[in-house]
Amino acid sequence: MGTSPPPTSGDPPVPPPAASKRVPRNSLPLAALLKNGGKYPPEYMAQPQKPNSTIIHQMRGRIVELCDDNTVIKSGENIEIDEIHALRVAKELQLPVPEVYEAHLLPTKGASIHMSYIPGETLETVWPTMTPDQKQDIALQLRAIVDKMRSLPSDDGTFRSCGGGMVRDMRSYNIFTGGPFSDEKSFNDFVMDIPKSTPKAIREGLKARLLCNHRVVFTHGDLSPRNIIVKENKITGLIDWEVAGWFPEYWEYVKFFQRPCQYNDWYNYESDIFSQPYPVDLVNYQGLSHWLRP
Repeated sequence: MGTSPPPTSGDPPVPPPAASKRVPRNSLPLAALLKNGGKYPPEYMAQPQKPNSTIIHQMRGRIVELCDDNTVIKSGENIEIDEIHALRVAKELQLPVPEVYEAHLLPTKGASIHMSYIPGETLETVWPTMTPDQKQDIALQLRAIVDKMRSLPSDDGTFRSCGGGMVRDMRSYNIFTGGPFSDEKSFNDFVMDIPKSTPKAIREGLKARLLCNHRVVFTHGDLSPRNIIVKENKITGLIDWEVAGWFPEYWEYVKFFQRPCQYNDWYNYESDIFSQPYPVDLVNYQGLSHWLRP
């Protein structure tokens, strides 16, 4: 079993804002997908890193393996090394997250992260079996976690990943990257990455709604039931920190409603999960989302 990589010595300087770019989730032609029954052929899937491991999650560009020593390896071309920095920050806050043992870049693209295994099931799996009281109890447990995250501000006020690099914005089908950004106006310009074909009046109206007075706080960015591990009605883990970083204080809230969940009542527990709602920012972002590149 490896040891944790040495900590970084301070955050790197923030360069001028970079143009946002889209990181495609797949490059396989649609015709090939349809021919294969809507599934990716084996050659397009991430491959296991260890023999005799058990695959517990696999999709295009990533794989999660449970090893025989009861540890987990998460790897693939869509895995970012920045995730280990997010896990370290979360661990310092005493949040229920995996412990990182070692990590390295893959030869071509992506990374491999070796971490501890968190026992339990995803909240997505057990949600239909829970009573309303049990659901509310889980929501209140999550509230304590979110409050801890929001208590940690960006030490220099910049919008960035936990490794000091570009922020990652997960939308419907793609992940967009940009920055780091030294101020919220620059971050808003990144968020306003909408097609040039959008009517000017709509573009200017949306931009005028984005405020520049928010605190910059530690954010997970993908709070959905599939990323919450529970056991005996207790949250034992919060996983998938790949888009975490320092974002405007409203970001966790608006992204909560954007991340997909098959159970509509999940969103009704918003007031139990978030101690501070952001209704204006939510409406602004919902309006903007209609025009964003997906």
